[in-house]
Amino acid sequence: MRGLNWARPLTDNRRLGPEALGGVSTRDDRMDPLDLTVVVPAFDEAGRIRLPLQRIAEHLLARGHAAEIVVVDDGSRDATRETVRATADGLAVPVRLLGYDENRGKGHALSVGFAAARGRRILFTDADLSTPIEELERLLACLDAGADVAIGSRKHGEARVLHHQPWLRETLGKGFTLLVNLTLTRVSDVTCGFKLFRAEVGQDLFSRIRIPDWGFDAEILFLAARRGARVDEVGVRWEDREGTKVRLLRDVAGSLLGLARIRWYALRGVYARPARPPAALEVYVNPAAGPVRPAVGIGAAG
Repeated sequence: MRGLNWARPLTDNRRLGPEALGGVSTRDDRMDPLDLTVVVPAFDEAGRIRLPLQRIAEHLLARGHAAEIVVVDDGSRDATRETVRATADGLAVPVRLLGYDENRGKGHALSVGFAAARGRRILFTDADLSTPIEELERLLACLDAGADVAIGSRKHGEARVLHHQPWLRETLGKGFTLLVNLTLTRVSDVTCGFKLFRAEVGQDLFSRIRIPDWGFDAEILFLAARRGARVDEVGVRWEDREGTKVRLLRDVAGSLLGLARIRWYALRGVYARPARPPAALEVYVNPAAGPVRPAVGIGAAG
């Protein structure tokens, strides 16, 4: 969709950073003149995150993007952190690894990543690169044309789905998207894990979410529409990959409950103020990101 013209307009604060809106940011454009941050949430991804990180770095370098990669370890139980460190050591793109001990959900991980991002634009992508990183250029073109948010869609007319999800998962996903369209906002694909934001918009939105798990996509799109952001949909290449962390019955039930919670929070005015800043530890920075320094805390304590 181009221009959510039924949404409530933003105030003049729309063009300000999240600090002015009460959100959280560690970005300083004067010290970190980065064009782009790529945020990769990761939970138990030791077996498959190495190649995606290499592909992201190769693409950023090939296209000349002044960029960084921020990996957020969402309380992994395997060797995800060690794998990220070993991979990042050999990359010429700045990589920062953030983390915390308890698994809190993809939405929470992205809140951490967006709060720490230093780029003027912020992409989040799934760790398995179900959408190839090369599709980034099409989303960037939307922001260049004036969009605040550009989202990958598997349902758009220009999309190419190379390998579909199992029938039940795909059917449930379509049903969830229909419910979102009926109750929250109009969009063809809610849950595609490939979304790009102008930093001040993305950081403000992610500072306000209350749904830490798989329902966060619907919450972000609802908030974007509610605050008058222009959201463009882009048909992307996509293929289902093995190793999904979705637990079908639990996560579907949780996502449906999340829709009711979003409406309830909006009714109560909860979204008028940012949530408590997410806490994380900067575990590691690779040599391309600058001198190695001790781990530091990000966000609130506890």
